[in-house]
Amino acid sequence: MDKNENYLINLSQKHSHELEALRPYAEENNVPIIHPLSLDMIKQLIRIHQSRHILEIGTAIGYSAMHFASVNEDINVWTIERDETMQKAAKENLANYTYGSQVHLIEGDARETFEAVEDLSFDMIFIDAAKAQSQKFFELYTPLLRKGGLVIVDNILYHDFVADIEVVRSRNVKQMVKKIQKFNTWLNDHPDYETNFLDIEDGLAIAIKGESK
Repeated sequence: MDKNENYLINLSQKHSHELEALRPYAEENNVPIIHPLSLDMIKQLIRIHQSRHILEIGTAIGYSAMHFASVNEDINVWTIERDETMQKAAKENLANYTYGSQVHLIEGDARETFEAVEDLSFDMIFIDAAKAQSQKFFELYTPLLRKGGLVIVDNILYHDFVADIEVVRSRNVKQMVKKIQKFNTWLNDHPDYETNFLDIEDGLAIAIKGESK
């Protein structure tokens, strides 16, 4: 972490949110949760965009879903998680915080749970699950996104490997990085979306669905 990033994180957490009590557990148990500055950015986008119906793909322990819900009491978040250990942890955390009543946990693989939300319309979709599946998740769920809605994808730089794949020695990791590179290019060229890629922590893609689409 460079000094500027460290300074901004310390500044943003000067008035710590109660949900930050979950971060030490995530770090100790190697649970991948969203980085602080990326979280702050998304919450600000929720405020600006006035998103009220949010779909999250990749619940983990419920940390980000509840943070999104905490922006406004009228927000509802539908969040999908396939890992049973994470499902259990998320249920416990949702029960322990008032924001949990605004979060609807869907248990299962996001490639197989479309029917659970197919009758809903979303203002924002946040993709933070299996990185090699980002395009599949995008194509499956964005028909439920309203015109002008946001799609936000986390980890599009993947530990700086995406920008410098030559440093990757693992064959499996290299294959995944290539898929992320392919997805970034695909999204950047998508005719129905205007997309910006941000170098915040592990990288964010923010795509807006065209009003005419």
